[in-house]
Amino acid sequence: MALLKAPLEILIGRETELQRLQTALLKRQSRLIWGATDAGKSFLIESALAGLPEAERRKCICWTGATSRRQLLEHWIRELYLADDPLVRKKVHTDRAKDAALTRWISQQSVLRLRGIVFSAAEQGEYRFFIDHLPPASHTIAQLMKEIMYRTKTPTYLTGRGYTQGEIGYAWSLYWTDEYRIRLGPLSEASARELLEICIQRFGLRSLDLEGFREQVLRLSGHLPGSIVKMCELASHPCYHYGDQVKIRLVHVDYLLQGHPSASLPASSYTS
Repeated sequence: MALLKAPLEILIGRETELQRLQTALLKRQSRLIWGATDAGKSFLIESALAGLPEAERRKCICWTGATSRRQLLEHWIRELYLADDPLVRKKVHTDRAKDAALTRWISQQSVLRLRGIVFSAAEQGEYRFFIDHLPPASHTIAQLMKEIMYRTKTPTYLTGRGYTQGEIGYAWSLYWTDEYRIRLGPLSEASARELLEICIQRFGLRSLDLEGFREQVLRLSGHLPGSIVKMCELASHPCYHYGDQVKIRLVHVDYLLQGHPSASLPASSYTS
């Protein structure tokens, strides 16, 4: 999950959603965290995990981005190994593989064996799986998630822009009721303004003429936290200044053109 050069450590206006996610983590209940791009889904997860004891955090296995079933299984095996899972380590070391050869050992295993090892480790451990920025899940990926959730009793937390099949693919059936979903909508007016002032301070914008800037950012962002953060971050670059004025329309256009966290400018923790 990408961070600002000077990350924002505080979660603004998401106290209720954070409490719901923390409760689900403690009760080991799977959840879908959904909302528009830049609603703050990834940062909500980061904040919830930060509140767990270190031993619990080590058992949180995370994946970000598009994936195939094999890629996901390989990643889970690698993360379980790094988390010192005894079963995974025993399997690797029984084949005389060392730490440096872990990637090669994983690549030599069949999907069926990788799946069996992951399931056995999950059944015996107290893990939580997180899948972030996943495109609409294929039937194969959704089936793997279902088996992890129900066969191994391992809670799985997915982020998505919505909860329909068109938005999260076949995973929709795993989070079929509001009880299993945590929605992140726009921030309240007060919270959006509070976050905006923090960003103005953090990115050194107070030396500029901000007449009209605040209202424009709030309007153009739709009160989405990631949008507020990213536009303020862009506004700190001299290329968006005309004297002491901020060219806010150009800031907004370039923010929209970035489109995703892999853009050339650093992305925010509040990215969805």
